[in-house]
Amino acid sequence: TRPGDEKIWDIANTIRLAELDLPPLLGFASDDSHTYHGADVSPGRGWVMVGAKELDGDALIEAMRAGRFYASSGVLLDAIRFDQDSGTLSLEITPVEGVEFTTEFIGTRRGYDAAAKETGIGEVFGSVRGNRASFSIPEDALYLRATITSTRKHPNPSVPDQKEQAWVQPVGWKK
Repeated sequence: TRPGDEKIWDIANTIRLAELDLPPLLGFASDDSHTYHGADVSPGRGWVMVGAKELDGDALIEAMRAGRFYASSGVLLDAIRFDQDSGTLSLEITPVEGVEFTTEFIGTRRGYDAAAKETGIGEVFGSVRGNRASFSIPEDALYLRATITSTRKHPNPSVPDQKEQAWVQPVGWKK
Protein backbone atom coordinates (compact mmCIF):
# COMPACT_ATOMS: atom_id res chain seq x y z
CA THR A 1 0.00 0.00 0.00
CA ARG A 2 1.11 3.52 -0.65
CA PRO A 3 1.14 6.25 1.99
CA GLY A 4 -1.80 8.67 2.06
CA ASP A 5 -1.60 12.23 0.77
CA GLU A 6 -0.79 13.78 4.15
CA LYS A 7 1.97 11.25 4.83
CA ILE A 8 3.46 11.95 1.39
CA TRP A 9 3.36 15.70 2.22
CA ASP A 10 5.24 14.99 5.46
CA ILE A 11 7.78 12.74 3.72
CA ALA A 12 8.46 15.37 1.04
CA ASN A 13 8.79 18.17 3.61
CA THR A 14 11.06 16.11 5.84
CA ILE A 15 13.39 15.38 2.92
CA ARG A 16 13.32 19.03 1.79
CA LEU A 17 14.09 20.41 5.26
CA ALA A 18 16.47 17.75 6.62
CA GLU A 19 18.36 16.63 3.54
CA LEU A 20 18.06 19.27 0.82
CA ASP A 21 18.03 22.46 2.92
CA LEU A 22 14.94 23.67 1.03
CA PRO A 23 11.75 25.24 2.37
CA PRO A 24 8.69 22.99 2.77
CA LEU A 25 6.07 22.41 0.12
CA LEU A 26 2.85 24.28 0.84
CA GLY A 27 -0.41 22.34 1.02
CA PHE A 28 -3.28 22.97 -1.39
CA ALA A 29 -6.77 21.53 -1.69
CA SER A 30 -8.59 21.19 -4.98
CA ASP A 31 -11.65 19.32 -6.12
CA ASP A 32 -9.64 18.06 -9.14
CA SER A 33 -13.00 17.83 -10.85
CA HIS A 34 -13.38 16.45 -14.33
CA THR A 35 -17.16 16.07 -14.20
CA TYR A 36 -19.47 19.09 -14.10
CA HIS A 37 -22.84 17.66 -15.20
CA GLY A 38 -25.01 14.73 -14.17
CA ALA A 39 -24.90 12.44 -11.14
CA ASP A 40 -21.10 12.32 -10.84
CA VAL A 41 -20.63 16.09 -10.46
CA SER A 42 -17.69 16.78 -8.12
CA PRO A 43 -16.69 20.48 -7.97
CA GLY A 44 -16.31 22.07 -4.55
CA ARG A 45 -14.66 19.23 -2.67
CA GLY A 46 -11.60 21.29 -1.73
CA TRP A 47 -10.23 24.83 -1.98
CA VAL A 48 -7.80 27.30 -0.41
CA MET A 49 -8.60 30.24 1.85
CA VAL A 50 -6.12 33.07 1.26
CA GLY A 51 -5.18 35.78 3.76
CA ALA A 52 -4.72 38.54 1.16
CA LYS A 53 -4.87 42.25 1.98
CA GLU A 54 -7.11 42.88 -1.02
CA LEU A 55 -9.25 40.81 -3.34
CA ASP A 56 -7.16 41.20 -6.48
CA GLY A 57 -4.80 38.95 -8.39
CA ASP A 58 -1.52 40.52 -7.26
CA ALA A 59 -2.51 40.50 -3.58
CA LEU A 60 -3.72 36.89 -3.79
CA ILE A 61 -0.51 35.71 -5.45
CA GLU A 62 1.67 37.62 -2.97
CA ALA A 63 -0.20 36.10 0.00
CA MET A 64 0.02 32.59 -1.44
CA ARG A 65 3.74 32.90 -2.18
CA ALA A 66 4.20 34.01 1.45
CA GLY A 67 2.25 30.96 2.67
CA ARG A 68 -0.67 32.98 4.05
CA PHE A 69 -3.34 30.47 3.11
CA TYR A 70 -4.76 27.18 4.25
CA ALA A 71 -6.44 24.29 2.48
CA SER A 72 -10.00 23.26 3.30
CA SER A 73 -12.76 20.84 2.46
CA GLY A 74 -15.27 22.66 4.67
CA VAL A 75 -13.63 23.73 7.96
CA LEU A 76 -13.14 27.51 8.20
CA LEU A 77 -10.55 29.25 10.36
CA ASP A 78 -10.94 32.69 11.93
CA ALA A 79 -7.25 33.01 12.82
CA ILE A 80 -3.90 31.31 12.32
CA ARG A 81 -1.02 32.69 14.38
CA PHE A 82 2.54 31.45 14.73
CA ASP A 83 4.77 33.12 17.30
CA GLN A 84 8.32 32.50 16.07
CA ASP A 85 9.82 33.42 19.47
CA SER A 86 7.77 30.95 21.53
CA GLY A 87 7.27 28.46 18.69
CA THR A 88 3.53 28.37 19.37
CA LEU A 89 0.96 27.78 16.65
CA SER A 90 -2.51 29.03 17.66
CA LEU A 91 -5.73 28.47 15.72
CA GLU A 92 -9.27 29.78 16.02
CA ILE A 93 -11.82 27.64 14.22
CA THR A 94 -15.11 29.15 13.03
CA PRO A 95 -17.78 27.64 15.30
CA VAL A 96 -20.62 25.64 13.77
CA GLU A 97 -23.55 24.67 15.97
CA GLY A 98 -23.59 20.94 16.69
CA VAL A 99 -20.16 20.37 15.12
CA GLU A 100 -17.03 19.45 17.08
CA PHE A 101 -13.45 19.93 15.94
CA THR A 102 -10.24 18.02 16.64
CA THR A 103 -6.89 19.59 15.77
CA GLU A 104 -3.86 17.37 15.35
CA PHE A 105 -0.44 19.02 15.49
CA ILE A 106 1.92 17.08 13.24
CA GLY A 107 5.61 17.17 12.36
CA THR A 108 8.85 15.25 12.11
CA ARG A 109 11.67 15.29 14.65
CA ARG A 110 15.32 15.82 13.78
CA GLY A 111 17.14 12.50 13.82
CA TYR A 112 14.12 10.66 12.38
CA ASP A 113 14.67 7.17 11.01
CA ALA A 114 14.71 7.71 7.24
CA ALA A 115 14.16 3.99 6.65
CA ALA A 116 10.96 3.97 8.75
CA LYS A 117 8.89 6.55 6.87
CA GLU A 118 5.65 5.12 8.26
CA THR A 119 6.60 5.72 11.91
CA GLY A 120 9.07 8.56 12.34
CA ILE A 121 7.79 11.01 9.73
CA GLY A 122 4.56 12.94 10.21
CA GLU A 123 4.23 12.18 13.91
CA VAL A 124 1.16 13.48 15.75
CA PHE A 125 2.76 15.58 18.50
CA GLY A 126 -0.53 16.48 20.15
CA SER A 127 -4.29 16.72 19.72
CA VAL A 128 -6.76 19.37 20.94
CA ARG A 129 -10.57 19.31 20.86
CA GLY A 130 -12.59 22.50 20.51
CA ASN A 131 -12.74 25.74 18.54
CA ARG A 132 -9.37 27.01 19.81
CA ALA A 133 -6.15 25.05 19.65
CA SER A 134 -2.55 25.94 20.48
CA PHE A 135 0.61 23.90 20.51
CA SER A 136 4.31 24.69 20.87
CA ILE A 137 6.68 23.05 18.43
CA PRO A 138 8.99 20.55 20.13
CA GLU A 139 12.61 21.75 20.21
CA ASP A 140 13.77 18.79 18.13
CA ALA A 141 11.09 19.18 15.43
CA LEU A 142 11.87 20.12 11.84
CA TYR A 143 8.42 21.74 11.43
CA LEU A 144 4.90 21.83 12.82
CA ARG A 145 1.62 21.78 10.89
CA ALA A 146 -2.00 21.20 11.82
CA THR A 147 -4.92 19.20 10.49
CA ILE A 148 -8.39 20.12 11.76
CA THR A 149 -11.15 17.53 11.40
CA SER A 150 -14.81 18.23 12.09
CA THR A 151 -17.54 15.80 13.06
CA ARG A 152 -19.61 17.01 10.09
CA LYS A 153 -19.73 14.72 7.06
CA HIS A 154 -18.50 16.17 3.80
CA PRO A 155 -21.54 16.99 1.60
CA ASN A 156 -19.93 15.46 -1.51
CA PRO A 157 -17.37 12.93 -0.24
CA SER A 158 -14.66 11.41 -2.40
CA VAL A 159 -14.15 8.56 0.10
CA PRO A 160 -16.65 6.82 2.40
CA ASP A 161 -17.39 8.61 5.71
CA GLN A 162 -15.23 11.62 4.76
CA LYS A 163 -15.42 14.51 7.24
CA GLU A 164 -14.82 18.21 6.56
CA GLN A 165 -11.22 19.23 7.27
CA ALA A 166 -8.65 22.02 7.03
CA TRP A 167 -4.86 21.85 6.69
CA VAL A 168 -2.52 24.56 8.01
CA GLN A 169 0.87 25.19 6.38
CA PRO A 170 4.10 24.00 8.05
CA VAL A 171 5.61 26.52 10.48
CA GLY A 172 8.66 26.63 12.73
CA TRP A 173 11.11 25.58 10.05
CA LYS A 174 12.79 29.01 9.79
CA LYS A 175 15.40 28.86 12.53
